[in-house]
Amino acid sequence: MVTKKRQIEIAVKFWRLTHWAKRLGNIPPFRQFAGLITGEKVCRGSFIPVREDIEVPPGVVAPREIIRDFITRASHRTISNVCPCRSGEGCENHPHDLGCILLGDAAKTIGSDVGRSATVEEALEYAEKAIARGLLPMISHMRVDRYVYGAKPFDRLATLCFCCDCCCIFRSEMRRLATSYPKSLVRLEGVRVEVDDTCTGCGACLPVCPVENISLAAGTASIGDMCLGCGACVDACPIDSIAMSIDPGSRLVEDLRRRVERGVDIE
Repeated sequence: MVTKKRQIEIAVKFWRLTHWAKRLGNIPPFRQFAGLITGEKVCRGSFIPVREDIEVPPGVVAPREIIRDFITRASHRTISNVCPCRSGEGCENHPHDLGCILLGDAAKTIGSDVGRSATVEEALEYAEKAIARGLLPMISHMRVDRYVYGAKPFDRLATLCFCCDCCCIFRSEMRRLATSYPKSLVRLEGVRVEVDDTCTGCGACLPVCPVENISLAAGTASIGDMCLGCGACVDACPIDSIAMSIDPGSRLVEDLRRRVERGVDIE
């Protein structure tokens, strides 16, 4: 019998194969296989823009309050002992033990050798610690987490992970999968990433976009409609010509609940 800790170890050992899976993800029959893991029915999520330079319009819930909302509503919270992405990639920039927070009744089934139960206060403190390191939160409902962590049932499991741009499975080489499954991982409604007229067209932002959504035209960068709102291009711009913003009247919490919690109950 494969233990839950062993499942994590196996996932880490073969993690680099995910790069090939993403490269082949839009080619039959690989596309059908990838759909079992990344299709909209089994993979829905969004990055939560918690950058301090984002101005939150009056009446709009601040992105960090979205994280608080999910953590406080969850019936159970388990903090994983290790981040499979960072461990699998051999990350040298961030601690491997800054793992995900698993939310919902399914989180109760994760053993102490894989993760530790946490109170609301402990989980909120942990989230702030991860954000302070510059890690980007993502809230999702992904079947792959059910297999990696051995958590079940799948319809009672959501994940709050903290992604680094160097190792996150969703922040690299996602062009083909994002094209195949455009509704699986999307930018939060009302979040904008825009280039201003100071852009010199240096191209520093092009290679960091996980979905190759940026192009150069007439000496300036242009962001396409596949933007995930991860902010990698904002960080890469050497002259601050790219910025993130939130539209007035945006209903960020409602958008995330509607998409991610469709088919999952974490309360």
